[in-house]
Amino acid sequence: MKPERMKRWLPALVWLLSGGCSSLGPHARTKAERIPLAEGERVAFPDSFTGAVDLQGPLVAALEVAMNEFLPPGSKVKSHGDSEALSECLSRRSTYDVQAMAYGEGLFYVSFTPHVGRCGLSDEILDGGAEYVIDGKGRIVRSQ
Repeated sequence: MKPERMKRWLPALVWLLSGGCSSLGPHARTKAERIPLAEGERVAFPDSFTGAVDLQGPLVAALEVAMNEFLPPGSKVKSHGDSEALSECLSRRSTYDVQAMAYGEGLFYVSFTPHVGRCGLSDEILDGGAEYVIDGKGRIVRSQ
């Protein structure tokens, strides 16, 4: 390959070899949207943690593994009966209640239950959730 052609392709090669591919596809990370600074400054931080939910780091990691397996970011759920409103609702992470706990030797249980009423729907969902057992290394042990 001629040196001038090599110079043209070198940045792309470096990008690919340095993990640049990880910025594409399903593993791409997106940052959370932020509201304008002036608007955010009007919101005060709480004075205490009264009423807070305390989640230990390993449980948070297990919860992230289970949520990403159950409903990966950007994924769309297809509902039975071709209801677009129901599909859209079930594709939102905020539709689901989560129960999570540490149990056994380094294991974590995570359960997702949909509540479509949050979307203004009254559909009855019989099989919209999931349960996971995650180990301390972030591996899925069981799911149903």
